[in-house]
Amino acid sequence: MYTSAASGPSSVRRRSPRSVGLDTGSMRPDALGWPHHEQWLDVAWVVFSLANLAAMLLIPTWETVPFHFIWVSLTLLYGFRVWRTRPTLTVLAAVMGMTGLFIAIDYARGAQPLDEITEVPLMAAMFVAMVWHARRRLAAMEETERVSMENLRLLERERRFVQDASHELRTPITVALGNAELIQRRATDPTIIEDVDVIADELARLRRLVDGLLLLVTTEDPQQLHLVPVDVGEIVADALRRWAATPRRWVLGAAQETIVLADRDRLAVAFDALIENAVQHTQEQDTIEVGVRRRDGTAVVSFRDTGTGIPPEDLDRIFDRFARADPGRSRDTGGFGLGLSIVRAIVEAHLGRVHVTSRVDVGTTFEIELPLDAHAGPTDVSDQGFAGTSGRVTVEGAVHGPVG
Repeated sequence: MYTSAASGPSSVRRRSPRSVGLDTGSMRPDALGWPHHEQWLDVAWVVFSLANLAAMLLIPTWETVPFHFIWVSLTLLYGFRVWRTRPTLTVLAAVMGMTGLFIAIDYARGAQPLDEITEVPLMAAMFVAMVWHARRRLAAMEETERVSMENLRLLERERRFVQDASHELRTPITVALGNAELIQRRATDPTIIEDVDVIADELARLRRLVDGLLLLVTTEDPQQLHLVPVDVGEIVADALRRWAATPRRWVLGAAQETIVLADRDRLAVAFDALIENAVQHTQEQDTIEVGVRRRDGTAVVSFRDTGTGIPPEDLDRIFDRFARADPGRSRDTGGFGLGLSIVRAIVEAHLGRVHVTSRVDVGTTFEIELPLDAHAGPTDVSDQGFAGTSGRVTVEGAVHGPVG
């Protein structure tokens, strides 16, 4: 069935690790939306608490309200400003001592019953429970960020290894292949010629694998793209011209001019890979239809064939690297399982997405969605062919219009 491959390791941008440690400082203000003003929260809370303590002292019969104001405001402040352990315990002890003292003074005056002082340990217990949950959450955040950073480092290491290995392998493979081809031209012994042919074929195959891996690891990095406004329909038509000599029933679906900000060469690689994939899984009497249209602010490029289709159990892994939907395919016709991986890497580097639908013995449809260029104005719909910037595009031998 269909050759499949998944996107290579994502391009990783280096960033410095940020500490979310529980005992190394307060919570980062940028994560809470309070940039560089956390100290004012502390000052405001101290002033607010002193005012409420004064109210407890001056209005004994009203002490319940300012008492709860102090504790509620402390809880809210801690939600925004997670202190280290020692400052937290210091503040908690100070609040317990001051509020307990003022309630005791009110009791001594006869303004409050003695049981009011039990509010102090109860409020402290609630605050401690909140602190415990907050610190557990921060610990989970710290662990999540640590694992995330470790995964990023591993992905970067993998990407660099594949890229460096591919670069290093290209030269000796090219030299060996050149010598094998030289022997092919000079050899006269049929046995030697046959053996050298095998060597040359395997070296050529290995070079294609290395080139594919190198393309895969460099494709996802947006910095590697040369982004310019391009007409997707023209790129598709150019790809079909390159494949027009292949005996299939080619169909150009109805399309609109769709201008996207993209790397023309990379999109051509992706379209060629999908067309090649369709060719490999169709017969001469089968149809391959390609269309381009606009949908919800995106350019949708569809590649539909009436070939063998993909089993449902293989659809989930169709983009996995080196995975093949048909394990029985030969080395010569099966490829390396990198084609669809490269397609997805290219599409995602353009902030797009690719998905597939298929039915066994009915056919397969791949759709690529790319964001339209926001600066490109709308154009009229073309009933047939591709209406590009240079006019109507046609491909010799292709049928225009949808598959009947």
